[in-house]
Amino acid sequence: MQRPPRPFGVTLAIIASLLLFTMFPLMEVGMLLSVRLHFANLTLEGAGPQPFAMGADFLGIPDSKIFLQAIIALVFLVIAIFAWRGRPSFMRYVLIAACAGLTLFNILNVVVAQLSQQNLADGISSLDSILNSLSVGQFVISLLVTFYVVWYLNRGPARAFYRGYYLPVPPEAPTAGK
Repeated sequence: MQRPPRPFGVTLAIIASLLLFTMFPLMEVGMLLSVRLHFANLTLEGAGPQPFAMGADFLGIPDSKIFLQAIIALVFLVIAIFAWRGRPSFMRYVLIAACAGLTLFNILNVVVAQLSQQNLADGISSLDSILNSLSVGQFVISLLVTFYVVWYLNRGPARAFYRGYYLPVPPEAPTAGK
């Protein structure tokens, strides 16, 4: 018996979720670490090779949060690899649960950020409103991708791919008029 091929919709769902939950977070971690490294390597003129920003936190993001984001992204990468292979068969459920869980986590982050009061002592800039708009956009995109992943991975071709075989065709029932 021939194993069902991977439907294009499964490929699209895995690539979209991989971009959203692995590539974008890892690019953000890379940029944050690049900024931190850049400021750590700045030196004062005439003072020798001492770092200019030693001990300063220019990012306002703790190392634990950056590390956690990288770990979550790499775990999702492993899930996506197994979902791409289609083995083991329960990876369909794992991918759906991972997408739904990460989207819920992102929703909570956006809601908390929107509801938190800005500290006037820190100052308010026009960049804050732009960042709020971007976070709402990320929220909408993550919802759309998650809905697509859940919808498509529950369709017949995707279930057959993860199951590894097609269901037998039921015999046609006799009709009363014949």
